[in-house]
Amino acid sequence: MNTTAAAVQARVTVATIRTWCRRGVIAATKAAGKWVIDTASLAHRIALGARRRKETRMLDLSATYTVDGGPRDGETITPKVTVRERRGHTVTTIRGLVPLLADRLDAIADLGDRLHTLEVLASASIVFSDEEGEFYTGGVSTRDNGRLRTTYLGTPDLPVDVVLDLGEQLRTQLQKG
Repeated sequence: MNTTAAAVQARVTVATIRTWCRRGVIAATKAAGKWVIDTASLAHRIALGARRRKETRMLDLSATYTVDGGPRDGETITPKVTVRERRGHTVTTIRGLVPLLADRLDAIADLGDRLHTLEVLASASIVFSDEEGEFYTGGVSTRDNGRLRTTYLGTPDLPVDVVLDLGEQLRTQLQKG
Protein backbone atom coordinates (compact mmCIF):
# COMPACT_ATOMS: atom_id res chain seq x y z
CA MET A 1 0.00 0.00 0.00
CA ASN A 2 1.33 3.49 -0.78
CA THR A 3 1.29 6.55 1.50
CA THR A 4 -1.75 8.15 -0.15
CA ALA A 5 -3.92 5.05 0.26
CA ALA A 6 -2.67 4.59 3.82
CA ALA A 7 -3.49 8.22 4.67
CA VAL A 8 -7.03 7.83 3.34
CA GLN A 9 -7.55 4.60 5.27
CA ALA A 10 -6.12 6.02 8.52
CA ARG A 11 -7.82 9.41 8.06
CA VAL A 12 -4.55 11.27 8.56
CA THR A 13 -2.29 13.27 6.27
CA VAL A 14 0.30 11.74 3.95
CA ALA A 15 2.95 13.56 6.00
CA THR A 16 1.74 11.72 9.12
CA ILE A 17 2.01 8.39 7.31
CA ARG A 18 5.57 9.22 6.20
CA THR A 19 6.46 10.15 9.79
CA TRP A 20 5.01 6.86 11.06
CA CYS A 21 7.09 5.01 8.47
CA ARG A 22 10.34 6.83 9.38
CA ARG A 23 9.78 6.29 13.11
CA GLY A 24 8.78 2.65 12.75
CA VAL A 25 5.27 3.24 14.09
CA ILE A 26 4.00 1.14 11.18
CA ALA A 27 5.89 -1.54 9.27
CA ALA A 28 7.05 -0.15 5.94
CA THR A 29 9.93 -0.44 3.49
CA LYS A 30 11.24 2.03 0.98
CA ALA A 31 11.33 0.89 -2.65
CA ALA A 32 12.46 3.22 -5.44
CA GLY A 33 12.21 6.18 -3.04
CA LYS A 34 8.59 5.45 -2.06
CA TRP A 35 7.18 3.89 1.08
CA VAL A 36 5.45 0.52 0.79
CA ILE A 37 3.27 0.05 3.87
CA ASP A 38 2.28 -3.24 5.47
CA THR A 39 -1.54 -3.25 5.59
CA ALA A 40 -1.77 -5.35 8.77
CA SER A 41 0.57 -3.00 10.61
CA LEU A 42 -1.46 0.01 9.47
CA ALA A 43 -4.71 -1.65 10.56
CA HIS A 44 -3.18 -2.29 14.00
CA ARG A 45 -2.10 1.36 14.32
CA ILE A 46 -5.57 2.58 13.31
CA ALA A 47 -7.15 0.31 15.94
CA LEU A 48 -4.80 1.66 18.63
CA GLY A 49 -5.74 5.23 17.74
CA ALA A 50 -9.45 4.41 17.84
CA ARG A 51 -9.07 2.83 21.28
CA ARG A 52 -7.22 5.90 22.58
CA ARG A 53 -9.86 8.26 21.21
CA LYS A 54 -12.59 6.22 22.87
CA GLU A 55 -10.73 6.18 26.18
CA THR A 56 -10.20 9.92 26.18
CA ARG A 57 -13.69 11.04 25.18
CA MET A 58 -15.18 13.57 27.55
CA LEU A 59 -17.76 12.27 29.98
CA ASP A 60 -21.02 14.21 30.17
CA LEU A 61 -21.49 15.05 33.83
CA SER A 62 -24.94 16.50 33.08
CA ALA A 63 -26.19 13.22 31.59
CA THR A 64 -29.28 11.62 33.08
CA TYR A 65 -30.56 8.07 33.32
CA THR A 66 -34.21 7.24 33.92
CA VAL A 67 -34.70 3.88 35.57
CA ASP A 68 -37.08 1.52 33.80
CA GLY A 69 -38.41 -1.10 36.22
CA GLY A 70 -37.77 -2.24 39.75
CA PRO A 71 -38.09 -0.25 42.97
CA ARG A 72 -36.52 2.84 41.38
CA ASP A 73 -38.84 2.81 38.34
CA GLY A 74 -39.15 6.32 36.88
CA GLU A 75 -36.34 7.75 39.03
CA THR A 76 -33.91 10.00 37.16
CA ILE A 77 -30.28 9.78 38.19
CA THR A 78 -27.75 12.53 37.41
CA PRO A 79 -24.07 12.60 38.40
CA LYS A 80 -23.20 14.97 41.22
CA VAL A 81 -19.65 16.23 41.76
CA THR A 82 -18.64 17.63 45.14
CA VAL A 83 -15.22 19.18 45.77
CA ARG A 84 -14.08 20.02 49.28
CA GLU A 85 -10.93 20.72 51.23
CA ARG A 86 -9.97 18.25 53.92
CA ARG A 87 -6.92 18.88 56.09
CA GLY A 88 -5.32 20.94 53.34
CA HIS A 89 -6.06 18.42 50.59
CA THR A 90 -8.65 18.52 47.82
CA VAL A 91 -11.17 15.67 47.88
CA THR A 92 -13.57 15.17 44.96
CA THR A 93 -16.60 12.89 45.28
CA ILE A 94 -18.81 11.77 42.41
CA ARG A 95 -22.19 10.21 43.12
CA GLY A 96 -24.90 9.19 40.66
CA LEU A 97 -22.59 7.07 38.51
CA VAL A 98 -25.37 5.28 36.60
CA PRO A 99 -25.59 7.68 33.59
CA LEU A 100 -21.81 7.48 33.15
CA LEU A 101 -22.03 3.70 32.76
CA ALA A 102 -25.44 3.54 31.06
CA ASP A 103 -24.14 1.71 27.99
CA ARG A 104 -22.63 -1.04 30.18
CA LEU A 105 -25.77 -1.22 32.31
CA ASP A 106 -28.16 -1.36 29.36
CA ALA A 107 -26.06 -4.16 27.80
CA ILE A 108 -27.00 -6.52 30.65
CA ALA A 109 -29.62 -8.73 29.02
CA ASP A 110 -31.29 -10.20 32.10
CA LEU A 111 -33.66 -7.65 33.71
CA GLY A 112 -33.04 -8.97 37.23
CA ASP A 113 -29.27 -8.79 36.82
CA ARG A 114 -29.54 -5.30 35.29
CA LEU A 115 -31.72 -4.01 38.17
CA HIS A 116 -29.39 -5.57 40.73
CA THR A 117 -26.34 -3.93 39.13
CA LEU A 118 -28.21 -0.64 38.90
CA GLU A 119 -29.08 -0.79 42.60
CA VAL A 120 -25.49 -1.51 43.65
CA LEU A 121 -24.15 1.20 41.31
CA ALA A 122 -26.76 3.79 42.33
CA SER A 123 -25.58 3.76 45.93
CA ALA A 124 -21.87 3.89 45.05
CA SER A 125 -19.46 6.79 44.77
CA ILE A 126 -16.02 7.52 43.38
CA VAL A 127 -13.64 9.61 45.47
CA PHE A 128 -10.25 10.94 44.48
CA SER A 129 -7.85 13.17 46.33
CA ASP A 130 -4.32 14.46 46.14
CA GLU A 131 -3.46 12.67 49.40
CA GLU A 132 -2.44 9.03 49.73
CA GLY A 133 -4.21 6.77 52.17
CA GLU A 134 -7.45 5.23 53.16
CA PHE A 135 -10.26 7.45 54.44
CA TYR A 136 -12.77 4.63 54.56
CA THR A 137 -12.59 1.10 55.89
CA GLY A 138 -14.34 -1.97 54.55
CA GLY A 139 -16.10 -2.22 51.20
CA VAL A 140 -13.75 0.13 49.40
CA SER A 141 -11.56 -0.58 46.37
CA THR A 142 -8.61 1.69 45.70
CA ARG A 143 -5.92 2.56 43.18
CA ASP A 144 -2.98 4.92 43.14
CA ASN A 145 -2.08 4.36 46.81
CA GLY A 146 -5.59 5.25 47.95
CA ARG A 147 -5.85 8.49 45.96
CA LEU A 148 -8.67 6.93 43.91
CA ARG A 149 -11.40 4.96 45.68
CA THR A 150 -14.87 3.61 45.08
CA THR A 151 -17.54 2.24 47.38
CA TYR A 152 -18.89 0.17 44.47
CA LEU A 153 -18.77 -3.50 45.45
CA GLY A 154 -19.12 -4.92 41.94
CA THR A 155 -21.44 -7.44 40.31
CA PRO A 156 -20.72 -10.25 37.85
CA ASP A 157 -21.96 -8.01 35.03
CA LEU A 158 -20.04 -4.86 36.02
CA PRO A 159 -16.71 -5.48 37.77
CA VAL A 160 -15.16 -2.98 40.18
CA ASP A 161 -12.29 -2.34 37.74
CA VAL A 162 -14.76 -0.77 35.29
CA VAL A 163 -15.78 1.77 37.95
CA LEU A 164 -12.16 2.43 38.93
CA ASP A 165 -11.33 2.98 35.24
CA LEU A 166 -14.21 5.47 35.12
CA GLY A 167 -12.75 7.13 38.21
CA GLU A 168 -9.38 7.54 36.51
CA GLN A 169 -11.04 9.07 33.47
CA LEU A 170 -13.10 11.45 35.63
CA ARG A 171 -10.04 12.49 37.63
CA THR A 172 -8.14 13.30 34.42
CA GLN A 173 -11.09 15.17 32.94
CA LEU A 174 -11.82 17.24 36.04
CA GLN A 175 -8.17 18.09 36.67
CA LYS A 176 -7.83 19.39 33.10
CA GLY A 177 -11.02 21.42 33.33
